[in-house]
Amino acid sequence: MKKFIALLLTLALFASLLAIPAMAEETHSFDFPGVGVTLEIPQAYGETIGIANSTSGEELGYNNGWYYMEVKYLAMTRDEYNDFMSMDEFTEEDIAVYQASTGYLFMILSVAPTTNIEELIAYLETLGMTLDKNYLTEIGQADGYTFYQYINEQDTSLFRPEFAEEFNALQAMVPEITATAKFYAPVNPFAEMIGKPLSFTTTDIDGNPITSEELFGQHEITMLNLWTSTCHFCIEELPDLEEINGRLAGKDCAIVGLLYDGFDPDAVAAAKEIMESAGVTYTMILTPENADDLFIVDGFPTSFFVNREGVVVGEPVVGKMVDIYEPAIDSLLSAGTADMEKPAGVTARGVGGKSLADKGVSSNDAGMYRIIVLDEKGSPVEKAAIQFCSETECMLGKTDAEGMATFEVPEGSYTVHVLKVPEGYEKDSTEYTVPATYSNLSIVLKLS
Repeated sequence: MKKFIALLLTLALFASLLAIPAMAEETHSFDFPGVGVTLEIPQAYGETIGIANSTSGEELGYNNGWYYMEVKYLAMTRDEYNDFMSMDEFTEEDIAVYQASTGYLFMILSVAPTTNIEELIAYLETLGMTLDKNYLTEIGQADGYTFYQYINEQDTSLFRPEFAEEFNALQAMVPEITATAKFYAPVNPFAEMIGKPLSFTTTDIDGNPITSEELFGQHEITMLNLWTSTCHFCIEELPDLEEINGRLAGKDCAIVGLLYDGFDPDAVAAAKEIMESAGVTYTMILTPENADDLFIVDGFPTSFFVNREGVVVGEPVVGKMVDIYEPAIDSLLSAGTADMEKPAGVTARGVGGKSLADKGVSSNDAGMYRIIVLDEKGSPVEKAAIQFCSETECMLGKTDAEGMATFEVPEGSYTVHVLKVPEGYEKDSTEYTVPATYSNLSIVLKLS
């Protein structure tokens, strides 16, 4: 349990924290789209001696279908918290003090229909962490997702008495909070970026001009790591990124850093010293002027994966997730998305799709959508990269030896694009749609 909480502490220090404000009414509605839940939070949560904060909703792991939000309690006054956060850097002792002052009132986990809570528990065990099922309670279902409440017995012995009493009173309200919760499928905050081309001009950290075309055109996949000179966990992972970058060279991939506070000369100077200390030699660029139009950023570090054409591919990784970066890149390479171009008409919500009810679509009772790619002679096409999009997220699949890619998702409205075709076939830029019932979609590729 302590190891699991330590993971969440790490996440909480860089995640977007939502302070629960003082409220005039008895309850206030808070929406957490990243986990798919709306909660009615009691007025008492906004009138505390300590600080009640919530995360906006985060993913556990990478593209696994596990999401969580938490409400934590800091056993310190707001002035004490502000003094802590104003430190130039955090030592291990500082973090230990913060952790000793942190209590977790409750957590809500949402699990996608393609997985289950047992797989999440097993995944955490591979990381040396424990999620105790004795503290888990299923509290709802929606759109195929299952939602769980997690309330553990918190040790408040290190809290000052007034904080311990307040924490226990707030935690006693949790069953009522979750009993009135409303659930829905989690919303991918990065949906609008997946499939989006990045175009900009900027300079590297030494002032040399550089364009996005020059930057991304050199490699099959570039991991663009957004960080700041004041982000403890960003700085902590820099030596690991340098090591990973060395291994990626053999895969024609690379890491590029983007110093997000690089508009400040003092931050640039500090970053240069940090890079030298960490042994960083990979390319470091400063924030483009159009960064607000390019990136969706909820916290640091955030890493985006960009192909040779400058298109964002796959899910970004939020936070210091050193063990995830290389597997994520390998997954993108094996899925054949590295050299894809953005399909014509593709959007985050799949708007403007062409109905194919009379063009190769048939219903099935397999409990999944099946995309079947054939050539003009009726032979299956293997290794075609398929993008399958709901209104909130896009999934990637690859056709097998039978020309089939399957997507086990709830029935609903989806759009389909062929992102990449094997050599010998013409590219298909059509945007397809499938009915709101499980079906097979047949796509015929022309021979080149």
